[in-house]
Amino acid sequence: MADFDVNDNSDIYYQGRYWNDFEVVEHRINERISGDPACPWYEHFARVTGRTFERALILNCGNGWVERGLVAAGLIRQGVGIDYAADLLDEARTAAAQSRLPLRYEQRNINTGVLPAGPFDLVVNHAAAHHIAAIDRVFREVCRILPEDGWFVSFDYVGPHRNQYAPEAWEAAWFVNQALPESVRQDMQYPHLPTMLVTDPTEAIHSELIVETFRRYFRTHEFTPLGGAIAYPLLTHNTRLFELEDRAEQQAVVEQVLEADDRFLREHPESTLFAYFAGTPDKSALERTDQLASWEADETARERQAAEHGGEYYERGALASALIDLDRARIEHERDRARLQALEAEVAALRSDPLYASTNRLVDSGLTRRIRAVPAIGATERRIRGALRKGAG
Repeated sequence: MADFDVNDNSDIYYQGRYWNDFEVVEHRINERISGDPACPWYEHFARVTGRTFERALILNCGNGWVERGLVAAGLIRQGVGIDYAADLLDEARTAAAQSRLPLRYEQRNINTGVLPAGPFDLVVNHAAAHHIAAIDRVFREVCRILPEDGWFVSFDYVGPHRNQYAPEAWEAAWFVNQALPESVRQDMQYPHLPTMLVTDPTEAIHSELIVETFRRYFRTHEFTPLGGAIAYPLLTHNTRLFELEDRAEQQAVVEQVLEADDRFLREHPESTLFAYFAGTPDKSALERTDQLASWEADETARERQAAEHGGEYYERGALASALIDLDRARIEHERDRARLQALEAEVAALRSDPLYASTNRLVDSGLTRRIRAVPAIGATERRIRGALRKGAG
């Protein structure tokens, strides 16, 4: 794999506040999944399966808050978390030890497809798969290690890769934002692809492939679109809205945004940025050798192409291209300004030269021909006038 399939800087995670940090959003998501605003996904999942799972594998577990919650809720008895970030794993181990929870952790680059030794009867993907480059390889291995009656449950971002939102969704969000009170409008900035490749090269690396790849290897028992095309960009990191002291006004604004989000999802069912889904392994998929080889070849070619293009997998969208072109134009403009300022300084220095002033007085007195007959003075005049013409141009 390439060097953009993992993130060496974990400081970017757990920063800022997201749309589901608003209680009303959390309740809306719960209601979509379970029909009950007070019932989160894991309680709903426990009711649907009717099970307490003996040993769960948690993909890209971060600081371990998900599995600690699953143990506390009684969904799992034991858990194994894997992640690439050593510092986050240390946090997870410390928290688990302090609470005496049956959780252990291993550092791994998940893209190798080498998962911890089982047995596992549950694999949990909570906002993890959208950071996986080798999505086919990993989901295939999850299918292999789970028993026939094992489960794979996911709650994840499944929208456009690298958060390169569709133009119609971004435009709709912009109009909704303009309809909000000015004091709580979002500072809308379209995700800048080159910046993302530096700050977090794994963010939404193949998010739009998650559901498709899940369905290759698992029988889907539940799939619930959660929306977000409008609400996520308007509510996430909206500092002024989070800090609004009038809670009634805050809730009214959030509900206004959610209503627009619901409307957009109804009109554009394919636009969902987030989804909850769960299924059991389809072991027959592992027997289709020709198909497996084709999927593997596609993934290998995709990673090779990305390596040749600095981590970019796909053709840039219209908004991403326009933003990058604007950046280039801005940089060129700044360079031109710097050149002009340097030239103006050079001309100013020439004008302050005593010889320049003397030359001008002589020219004005009608002694031009005699001045030009003196090689040193004539050359100076030509140099000064040439610089002035250049500056004027």
